[in-house]
Amino acid sequence: MDIINIGSRREVCWDEFLMDQTEGVRVQMHRPEYRGVVLDCNAPWEGNVCGYFVLVNDRGLFRLYYRGMNHDVDQDAKTIKSLPATICYAESRDGKAFQRVPIGKIPVYGTTDNNVILDTIRDNIYFFKDTNPDCAPEALYKGLSGGGGQTLWLYESADGINFEKKRVLADDGAYDSLNVAFWDETTEQYFLFYRGVHGEGTVDGKWTMEQARARHNKVVRDVRVRTSKDFVNWSEPQMIIFDPERDDLELYTNQVQPYYRARHMFIGFPHRYVDRYEDSQNFAYLPDKEHRERLIRAVGRVGTAMTDAVVMTSRDGLHFRRTEEAFMTAGIEREGNWYYGDGSFAYGMAETDGDRPGSPKEISMYMGVDYRFDSVKLCRYALRLDGFFSWRCDYQPGAVVTKPLTFDGDLLSINFATSALGYVRIRLLSEDGTPIDGFDSGKLFGDSVDRPVDFAGSLAALAGKLVRLEISMSDADLYSFKFTPEVNFG
Repeated sequence: MDIINIGSRREVCWDEFLMDQTEGVRVQMHRPEYRGVVLDCNAPWEGNVCGYFVLVNDRGLFRLYYRGMNHDVDQDAKTIKSLPATICYAESRDGKAFQRVPIGKIPVYGTTDNNVILDTIRDNIYFFKDTNPDCAPEALYKGLSGGGGQTLWLYESADGINFEKKRVLADDGAYDSLNVAFWDETTEQYFLFYRGVHGEGTVDGKWTMEQARARHNKVVRDVRVRTSKDFVNWSEPQMIIFDPERDDLELYTNQVQPYYRARHMFIGFPHRYVDRYEDSQNFAYLPDKEHRERLIRAVGRVGTAMTDAVVMTSRDGLHFRRTEEAFMTAGIEREGNWYYGDGSFAYGMAETDGDRPGSPKEISMYMGVDYRFDSVKLCRYALRLDGFFSWRCDYQPGAVVTKPLTFDGDLLSINFATSALGYVRIRLLSEDGTPIDGFDSGKLFGDSVDRPVDFAGSLAALAGKLVRLEISMSDADLYSFKFTPEVNFG
């Protein structure tokens, strides 16, 4: 068995990787909670198909990029009229409200009084700040846009506002989606996650014109990955692998990103797509019947397809653990929902103040609502730090024994929650499973994102040695744990 050195990194309880023996404990997904509207995309150059929101955390300044666009269905319900797409820019300091930033560069409707930074993008563009220490200053901010001919174009900028189209980055996929890239500090390489397609009639991961124009087809949208040391020379593409194997569902976007609190982990929120045209008996009862009927008559799948979001995690960027159950659905039926576009998260997340006085920080995510119906409202959703998954035990006691591992430090802290009767108990064991004297926490209860775990013995004496953690639980969730290195004040 390979030795796992977790050092002093945070281990999130999102998968079974560290588990060796389990009884009564499972990996449990948790859903975010609605926190309100942070931006109404109701400017004349925005509209009801604003999307591909990208959040870039730039040293505490949250930069927000998004597509401004509007669709109108002709009264004869034969076509959709689209306003030209613009790429818009807004900012926030607290992650709870965003303000458009007047750029004053590109005229729209005869005026430059707007927040538009690009007007040459047909459909989508993704932005990121390059954290590679060797990145050239003029290319500090990068954009990836799916252009005509199913190619992926690279844009570069020194300031995050003024972007220049540079070159084709890749041409082996179907890029009419949000295609993402980032520098991974753990493996010291770039990752590129992008859309491909497979299935009947596809060629080299691309659409055919007939498939693109068809109202319904048998093509399956998928996610592919490549890596590079220099953002020029890339590895051969691979379709990401789901472990355990999952149904071959259509994933419209991938949203893969390093988790900022445990950067050895990747997390993504793919937009899951299904055309429900064979279940047409439902459409008469879904919201906005007349509007929906016009969409169906005009463009077929735009009115009959439904979307939601799932969540997936990975430790290597190739093998992903994906939920089958939805992470976010359209929700209770109301005016403006249950449309193709529901469940599409913005890329990125922000750590924001809790809404209750004295509460800890929380993770905020963002999602557009009212897509294809009214001006898109970007809404904030929140969950606890590390709270996408937990090791969950119900009332009947259970336990996890980890694989042998080594750590650095002299303090263990946990992110956990119990009921009044529940508990988490941690014991350190030798490699063969024998309890080590002095390392039994007793039954811990409460709800904390950072609770120190006290032992009679000194953790520093075990640092670097092979140990196992035995975690006994009842009516409790363990979200993450972390060993902290010794601090030498000498």
